[in-house]
Amino acid sequence: MKCPICGMANSRGQRICNHCGTNLNIKYTTCDNGHNYDSSLKECPYCQSLEETEELKTSTINSKTVIDGEENLITRQESPPPKSNVISTDPQPVSSKKTVGEKPVKENIPIEEEIIFENEILVEKEIAIEKKSAIKDSSLVKLVGWLVSYDIDPAGIDFKLYKGRTKIGRSKHCDIIVDDSTISDEHVLLSFKDGEFILQDELSANGTFVNGKQIEQRVFIKDGDELRLGSVNFIIKLI
Repeated sequence: MKCPICGMANSRGQRICNHCGTNLNIKYTTCDNGHNYDSSLKECPYCQSLEETEELKTSTINSKTVIDGEENLITRQESPPPKSNVISTDPQPVSSKKTVGEKPVKENIPIEEEIIFENEILVEKEIAIEKKSAIKDSSLVKLVGWLVSYDIDPAGIDFKLYKGRTKIGRSKHCDIIVDDSTISDEHVLLSFKDGEFILQDELSANGTFVNGKQIEQRVFIKDGDELRLGSVNFIIKLI
């Protein structure tokens, strides 16, 4: 997908341009002057802002200031007035400050920058929500044991077991993920309740075995028992 603003290519389904941050879900229209803008707008905002700036310049140049009006003052003097009351008719120096006829020019913020800023806020909020839901509160979840395997890694690898329910399988939604073709997406459910582990097979394709015997119903697991999920062996260690 090509970005309509910077022209760089992005992957299909990309919501935000990786190069300039433009929202790719918004449809754009190109005006006669070559500006890309949101197609939901009636007119190009960039051309409109340029026209307003030119009109403001013209009105400012043609308008008379307070100082300009003083040049047309006519005074009639019958006798020389005191020095302190003399009104000078010489042209006065123009002040660098804004005059009455001038209007402040409003700073125009490009629409692309506003869209990028809003998208960044939305992305930050989504990331914060995902992180918050993914973090487990260690003060509420108690460690009760480990699941150890020497098949996955010859040097040995262990998975922590916590109080409550632990789903083991190949799916990314499981609590313990084992990437092996003989293990089902959701292979077994291991529950810890009242100081004991209960193992339940979740209709796996290659079966679940405890100490070499295949199980079909819930069974209690004790420290040192050998588990086999598909072709991967584990040893359970309890605290």
